[in-house]
Amino acid sequence: MRIIHCTRKLLKELDVPLVEPDKVPLPTEGLGNWYANLLRIDRRKCLLFTNEKSLYTFLIPKVLKANLKSMEQEFLIHLSYNLQSEGFGLDVINRVMQEYQEVGFAKTASKKVLGSMNQLTFEYEVLIEQKEGMENIRLLDLNKHINRTIMGALKYKYPIEALKNLLK
Repeated sequence: MRIIHCTRKLLKELDVPLVEPDKVPLPTEGLGNWYANLLRIDRRKCLLFTNEKSLYTFLIPKVLKANLKSMEQEFLIHLSYNLQSEGFGLDVINRVMQEYQEVGFAKTASKKVLGSMNQLTFEYEVLIEQKEGMENIRLLDLNKHINRTIMGALKYKYPIEALKNLLK
Protein backbone atom coordinates (compact mmCIF):
# COMPACT_ATOMS: atom_id res chain seq x y z
CA MET A 1 0.00 0.00 0.00
CA ARG A 2 1.19 3.48 -0.86
CA ILE A 3 0.26 6.50 1.22
CA ILE A 4 -0.78 10.02 0.29
CA HIS A 5 0.18 12.19 3.27
CA CYS A 6 -2.36 15.03 3.47
CA THR A 7 -2.10 18.39 5.21
CA ARG A 8 -4.63 19.24 7.91
CA LYS A 9 -6.40 21.64 5.56
CA LEU A 10 -6.92 18.86 3.02
CA LEU A 11 -7.91 16.25 5.61
CA LYS A 12 -10.73 18.57 6.77
CA GLU A 13 -12.17 18.44 3.24
CA LEU A 14 -11.72 14.69 2.79
CA ASP A 15 -13.93 12.13 4.43
CA VAL A 16 -11.58 9.15 4.42
CA PRO A 17 -10.24 6.82 7.09
CA LEU A 18 -6.60 7.46 7.98
CA VAL A 19 -3.86 4.87 7.85
CA GLU A 20 -1.13 4.74 10.49
CA PRO A 21 2.09 4.87 8.44
CA ASP A 22 4.11 2.88 11.04
CA LYS A 23 1.77 -0.07 10.48
CA VAL A 24 2.31 -0.05 6.72
CA PRO A 25 5.62 -1.34 5.33
CA LEU A 26 7.75 1.47 3.90
CA PRO A 27 8.16 1.32 0.12
CA THR A 28 11.76 0.58 -0.80
CA GLU A 29 11.38 0.60 -4.58
CA GLY A 30 9.33 2.60 -7.02
CA LEU A 31 8.18 6.13 -6.40
CA GLY A 32 6.97 5.57 -2.85
CA ASN A 33 4.58 7.87 -1.02
CA TRP A 34 3.23 11.30 -1.94
CA TYR A 35 2.23 14.46 -0.09
CA ALA A 36 -0.88 16.48 -0.94
CA ASN A 37 -2.02 19.96 -0.02
CA LEU A 38 -5.15 21.96 -0.75
CA LEU A 39 -4.32 25.46 -2.00
CA ARG A 40 -6.12 28.52 -3.21
CA ILE A 41 -4.57 30.00 -6.32
CA ASP A 42 -6.35 32.63 -8.38
CA ARG A 43 -9.33 32.25 -5.98
CA ARG A 44 -9.73 28.59 -6.95
CA LYS A 45 -9.11 25.44 -4.95
CA CYS A 46 -6.16 23.43 -6.25
CA LEU A 47 -4.47 20.21 -5.21
CA LEU A 48 -0.69 20.04 -5.08
CA PHE A 49 0.96 16.60 -5.09
CA THR A 50 4.66 16.12 -4.30
CA ASN A 51 6.58 12.86 -4.32
CA GLU A 52 8.52 12.33 -1.10
CA LYS A 53 11.58 10.76 -2.76
CA SER A 54 12.05 12.93 -5.85
CA LEU A 55 10.03 16.06 -4.95
CA TYR A 56 8.42 15.70 -8.39
CA THR A 57 5.32 17.88 -8.19
CA PHE A 58 2.13 18.49 -10.11
CA LEU A 59 -0.84 20.78 -9.63
CA ILE A 60 -4.50 20.00 -10.21
CA PRO A 61 -6.37 23.30 -10.61
CA LYS A 62 -10.04 24.17 -10.16
CA VAL A 63 -10.83 21.33 -7.77
CA LEU A 64 -14.47 20.76 -6.87
CA LYS A 65 -16.01 18.77 -4.02
CA ALA A 66 -16.62 15.87 -6.45
CA ASN A 67 -12.90 15.80 -7.28
CA LEU A 68 -12.08 15.50 -3.58
CA LYS A 69 -14.48 12.59 -3.18
CA SER A 70 -12.53 10.68 -5.83
CA MET A 71 -9.08 12.01 -4.97
CA GLU A 72 -7.34 8.68 -5.63
CA GLN A 73 -8.60 8.63 -9.22
CA GLU A 74 -7.78 12.32 -9.73
CA PHE A 75 -4.26 11.67 -8.44
CA LEU A 76 -3.71 8.68 -10.76
CA ILE A 77 -5.18 10.40 -13.83
CA HIS A 78 -3.07 13.52 -13.40
CA LEU A 79 0.06 11.56 -12.51
CA SER A 80 -0.40 9.58 -15.72
CA TYR A 81 -0.90 12.77 -17.80
CA ASN A 82 2.20 14.36 -16.30
CA LEU A 83 4.35 11.27 -16.85
CA GLN A 84 3.18 11.15 -20.50
CA SER A 85 3.99 14.83 -20.87
CA GLU A 86 7.48 14.19 -19.50
CA GLY A 87 8.04 11.59 -22.23
CA PHE A 88 7.85 8.39 -20.19
CA GLY A 89 6.73 5.32 -22.14
CA LEU A 90 3.57 3.32 -21.50
CA ASP A 91 5.54 0.50 -19.89
CA VAL A 92 6.88 2.89 -17.22
CA ILE A 93 3.50 4.57 -16.71
CA ASN A 94 1.75 1.19 -16.34
CA ARG A 95 4.37 0.10 -13.80
CA VAL A 96 3.75 3.29 -11.80
CA MET A 97 -0.05 2.82 -11.97
CA GLN A 98 0.38 -0.75 -10.64
CA GLU A 99 2.32 0.64 -7.69
CA TYR A 100 -0.67 2.79 -6.70
CA GLN A 101 -3.45 0.21 -7.00
CA GLU A 102 -3.95 0.43 -3.24
CA VAL A 103 -3.68 3.91 -1.73
CA GLY A 104 -4.23 5.02 1.86
CA PHE A 105 -4.34 8.48 3.42
CA ALA A 106 -2.37 9.69 6.43
CA LYS A 107 -1.23 12.86 8.16
CA THR A 108 1.96 14.53 7.01
CA ALA A 109 5.22 13.24 8.47
CA SER A 110 8.13 15.06 6.77
CA LYS A 111 8.94 18.71 7.37
CA LYS A 112 11.48 18.54 4.53
CA VAL A 113 8.78 17.68 2.00
CA LEU A 114 6.35 20.24 3.45
CA GLY A 115 9.01 22.96 3.27
CA SER A 116 9.68 22.09 -0.36
CA MET A 117 5.93 22.15 -1.06
CA ASN A 118 5.70 25.65 0.42
CA GLN A 119 8.49 26.82 -1.90
CA LEU A 120 6.81 25.16 -4.89
CA THR A 121 3.44 26.69 -3.99
CA PHE A 122 5.03 30.13 -4.06
CA GLU A 123 6.57 29.39 -7.47
CA TYR A 124 3.22 28.22 -8.87
CA GLU A 125 1.51 31.36 -7.57
CA VAL A 126 4.13 33.64 -9.13
CA LEU A 127 4.06 31.87 -12.50
CA ILE A 128 0.25 31.90 -12.62
CA GLU A 129 0.19 35.58 -11.67
CA GLN A 130 2.72 36.36 -14.43
CA LYS A 131 0.37 34.70 -16.95
CA GLU A 132 -2.50 36.77 -15.48
CA GLY A 133 -4.57 33.84 -14.24
CA MET A 134 -5.26 30.13 -14.52
CA GLU A 135 -7.13 30.43 -17.80
CA ASN A 136 -3.93 31.63 -19.51
CA ILE A 137 -1.70 28.71 -18.54
CA ARG A 138 -0.98 25.34 -20.06
CA LEU A 139 -0.98 23.13 -16.99
CA LEU A 140 1.33 20.36 -18.22
CA ASP A 141 3.88 22.95 -19.38
CA LEU A 142 3.64 24.70 -16.01
CA ASN A 143 4.23 21.43 -14.16
CA LYS A 144 7.21 20.68 -16.43
CA HIS A 145 8.68 24.11 -15.69
CA ILE A 146 8.29 23.64 -11.92
CA ASN A 147 10.01 20.24 -12.03
CA ARG A 148 13.01 21.82 -13.71
CA THR A 149 13.66 24.09 -10.74
CA ILE A 150 16.72 23.29 -8.64
CA MET A 151 15.72 22.09 -5.17
CA GLY A 152 18.00 22.50 -2.16
CA ALA A 153 16.35 19.51 -0.46
CA LEU A 154 17.63 17.35 -3.35
CA LYS A 155 21.19 18.63 -2.90
CA TYR A 156 20.65 21.14 -5.72
CA LYS A 157 19.28 18.77 -8.32
CA TYR A 158 16.10 18.91 -10.40
CA PRO A 159 13.01 16.90 -9.37
CA ILE A 160 12.67 15.54 -12.92
CA GLU A 161 16.21 14.11 -12.70
CA ALA A 162 15.42 12.46 -9.36
CA LEU A 163 12.19 11.04 -10.83
CA LYS A 164 14.01 9.60 -13.86
CA ASN A 165 16.55 7.95 -11.55
CA LEU A 166 13.73 6.34 -9.54
CA LEU A 167 12.01 5.03 -12.66
CA LYS A 168 15.11 3.43 -14.25
